[in-house]
Amino acid sequence: MTISRVCIAVAIMLTAAGLNAVAQSPPKYKGNCTDAGCHDGYARKPVVHDPVSQDSCDACHEEKDTAQHKFEFAEDAAELCESCHDEQESKVRHDPAANGECVACHDPHASDTKNLLRARTDAELCGECHDEVTEDLAYLHGPVAAGACTVCHDPHGSDHSAMLLAPEKDVCEGCHTRMQARIQGETVKHAPAGEGCTSCHNPHGADNRMNLTEEAPELCVDCHDDIGDLMEEANVTHDALTTGRSCANCHDPHASNVGGLLLAESMDLCLSCHDKPLNSGDGELSDIKALLAENKNHHGPIQQQDCSGCHTAHGGEHFRLLTEAYPAEFYAPFAEERYALCFDCHESDLVKEAETDEATNFRNGEQNLHHLHVHRTPKGRTCRACHSTHASRQPRHIAESVRFASWDLPLNFQKTETGGACQPGCHRLYRYDRTSVIANVR
Repeated sequence: MTISRVCIAVAIMLTAAGLNAVAQSPPKYKGNCTDAGCHDGYARKPVVHDPVSQDSCDACHEEKDTAQHKFEFAEDAAELCESCHDEQESKVRHDPAANGECVACHDPHASDTKNLLRARTDAELCGECHDEVTEDLAYLHGPVAAGACTVCHDPHGSDHSAMLLAPEKDVCEGCHTRMQARIQGETVKHAPAGEGCTSCHNPHGADNRMNLTEEAPELCVDCHDDIGDLMEEANVTHDALTTGRSCANCHDPHASNVGGLLLAESMDLCLSCHDKPLNSGDGELSDIKALLAENKNHHGPIQQQDCSGCHTAHGGEHFRLLTEAYPAEFYAPFAEERYALCFDCHESDLVKEAETDEATNFRNGEQNLHHLHVHRTPKGRTCRACHSTHASRQPRHIAESVRFASWDLPLNFQKTETGGACQPGCHRLYRYDRTSVIANVR
């Protein structure tokens, strides 16, 4: 080998050795972790973890191999976070927090979002695990729609169910202050409203307005099953239960100053709907409010402001939601059970005895004229043939006219001190007197 070739070989060997030596030498980093050109992205984000911003990476990371530039956590991951972020003990812990998986929700270096969250909003982050909570719901609770889960929940843990910030009722009332004041200020409270709201409302959202878990009346009869059974079995239903706001047409679901959580006293409540003619399944209902205003001689239950004295509000088996049997017809054969509604208050002797001197004032001498009218077969006159059951201008609720087929049949009743007279469209003028018997020509 010539000298020149030897020199070249030596040069190549020396160069290779030099390159190998350079490759095995540890890199010489200048500056800290975030400005040495490797991890500089962390410092440029809007929210930076304090140790990163202060170039204190060694607060969390410990170098284990300088040559390989390898680091390990200074402590176990959960203990590492808790060494600075001391968590209060709580009865209910969020699984990631309980399992030391802080980085499941938080970026340990930097983030575009406050609290170093790994998502743009609380809701977006929570939804990564809890997406079923609001999936396909038509209505969302305000905080949920705004992505503010932490308005109600502590994301790490709490002493209250579902990691609420406070007891359920207190959390709801923290925003719904007007409702809180109303419930506290009124005398009759719906039990669920006093205990907690989620018996009726879904706190995240629902397919029903007001975030109700079900629409009324289904929601209401979940607890009030006796009313549900009555509605289901009723021959006659009250439209108020099946139209508009259903049960809330008459009841306040939270609190009221009226018994039964009614929106108003019984008479005022009923007249809020019965202030106009209404169509029902068995004919038109009168404008009761106008009828009462124009006829000052009111039936006893109406004088007591008690529609429920004769009518049931939720449904029943009798015509016009009456609490007991009462003939719907103008003519009907007499049977005492057919007049159960009337005989709740009135003695049945009123019509049962053909002769009497005390059971009724409607008599000619001792001839009981109630008995005379009612005890006919098959065309016994029912109470509605002469009386207005709500109100009249006449004493004893005698009607000025009564509906007979398509005709308002006049009664032409005249009262005297000891009797009276009538000349309706169904017979000639007849008079009666309790003290001096009148012989009517038939």
